[in-house]
Amino acid sequence: MFFGGEPLSNLPLIKQVVTYAEQRFAGLGRTVDFSLTTNATLLNEKTVDYLNDHNIGIAVSIDGPPAYHDRNRITVGGRGTYDLVAEKVKLLKARYSARPVGARVTLTRGITDIEAIWDHLFNTLGFHEVGFAPVTAGDVASYNLSGDELATVFANMKRLGEKYLEAALDNRSIGFSNMHQLLTDIHEGTRKVLPCGAGVGMVAVDHAGGIDLCHRFSGSDMPHFGEVNKGLDKTGLNQFLNQRLEQRNLGCNSCQIRNLCAGGCYHESYARYNDPLKPTWHYCELLRDWVDFGIYTYTQILAKNPGFFARYLSPRRAHYETSQSA
Repeated sequence: MFFGGEPLSNLPLIKQVVTYAEQRFAGLGRTVDFSLTTNATLLNEKTVDYLNDHNIGIAVSIDGPPAYHDRNRITVGGRGTYDLVAEKVKLLKARYSARPVGARVTLTRGITDIEAIWDHLFNTLGFHEVGFAPVTAGDVASYNLSGDELATVFANMKRLGEKYLEAALDNRSIGFSNMHQLLTDIHEGTRKVLPCGAGVGMVAVDHAGGIDLCHRFSGSDMPHFGEVNKGLDKTGLNQFLNQRLEQRNLGCNSCQIRNLCAGGCYHESYARYNDPLKPTWHYCELLRDWVDFGIYTYTQILAKNPGFFARYLSPRRAHYETSQSA
C-alpha cells in the first residue's frame, strides 16, 4: 500500500517498487496486490493509465464538499484544492477501470456532518464507497475532535447506518464503507485477538527506511521494528504483540465486543496514554454502542434480505480488503 504524505510526489519510487515486486513474486509463483491512497492533485492521464495497467487500487483522500474539504486541504499558497480534486475524480472515472474507487474522509475538529459529506461524495461525485476516519490522536492537537464531537460523529454514523439498512432491505448499497466493514466482520464471524493487522499482516516503512508498527507511528518517538536494509525485527514484534495480548486482561476479556475490537488502536493508546499496549478505554462506550447497532442492522438484513450479503459484501471484500480501512 502506497500511503501518505502524498505517494505520487515520488512516482518513480512507486514504479520501481511495482516492477521489483511483480518480478519477484512472479518468480515465486505468487501474486502481489498494490493499492494507493492519494489526494489526487498530481494525477494526470499518463499516471492514471499506469495505475490502471498495473491494477493498483485507488482511494482518494477528500473531505466532502468545498466548505469542508478546503478547511484543511490547501495549497502552500493557502488556496483550497476541492475544485482541482473534483476534476481529477472526473479523470479517474473516465480512464480508470481496474477497481472501484473509494473516498477516504478525514474528520477533523468542527467537521461531524457525516450524512452531508457522504451524500456529496457518493451521489454527486460518484465514489463507489465512502469511509470516515475521525482524528482524535493526531500530532497537531487543533485538528483533533473533542470528546463531544466524537460522540456526535458516532451518532451521525448511526443515522447514516439507518439509511444503509433501509437501502439494504431494498437490495441497494449506499457505499458506506464503515458499515460495510462492520457487517463483513459480523457476517464472517471475525474473532480478533489483536485489534488489527499491524505487526502481523502489515508493517509501515517510513521515508528513511525505518519499519514501524503501522503508518500512524511513522515519525513518532516509538522505536522502529527494524530497517529495510537490515531486515524486520521479528523478535521485537513478537514481544510487543504478546505484551498486548496480556493487556487484554485489563477489562477486555469480559467485554461483549472483544472479538470485534480486541482493545482498540495501538496508536490511539500511544497518543492518549503514551503506551501502545493499553486498551483504548476512552473509546469503549462509543465502540460498544456502534457494534450493538451493527449487530441490530445485521439481524434485520439477515431476516429480511439475506441475499444482500452475497451480492454486496463478498464482492466488496475482494475489491477492498487491501485498499480500504474502517
